[in-house]
Amino acid sequence: MPPERGLRPGDKLAAIVAEECFMKLLLVRHAIAEEAEAFIAAGGTDARRPLTEVGRKKMRKGANRLRAQLGRIDVLAHSPLLRARETAEIIARACGDPPLVECSSLDYRYPPEAVADWLAQYPANYLVVAVGHEPQLGLLAGLLVAGEPRSLVAFRKGGVAMIEFPERAEAGMGVLHWALTAGQLRSLKQD
Repeated sequence: MPPERGLRPGDKLAAIVAEECFMKLLLVRHAIAEEAEAFIAAGGTDARRPLTEVGRKKMRKGANRLRAQLGRIDVLAHSPLLRARETAEIIARACGDPPLVECSSLDYRYPPEAVADWLAQYPANYLVVAVGHEPQLGLLAGLLVAGEPRSLVAFRKGGVAMIEFPERAEAGMGVLHWALTAGQLRSLKQD
């Protein structure tokens, strides 16, 4: 396809997301959190590990760049773990405060099929943002695009991937439109 004239970097992503006839799923790995070993050694639990200040700052910038790419968010879901909820809250503030939904199947201890089952409830014109963890997000991307839970995208902390479906989310029916590391996301031009 020839490049379109007059488009700036990032405009193409926004045009893809703006189409209303497809279900869109943005997978987001939580931002940088406190180091697990040190936090647990100090008496904390993995589920209660918060984002670091650096993680919050980087995610705020990334979330501001996401706003231009996404438009409206219908569902902003996160795992029950604190670092995923804090990441979702940052995205929500940057993107018009869509309601947050805690989704237990986004906990990394659940299989990706559980998340796919949860996603099936949303209609074709929805944009769902799901904030979770590795290795589950990579396996979920593989399940939704290739039909089997194998790591298709390696999500680094703060990384994102947009998957689109012709109808509702279904294993093997997704198309990976783009995937960005946190650094690539933050480097997108802001409107």
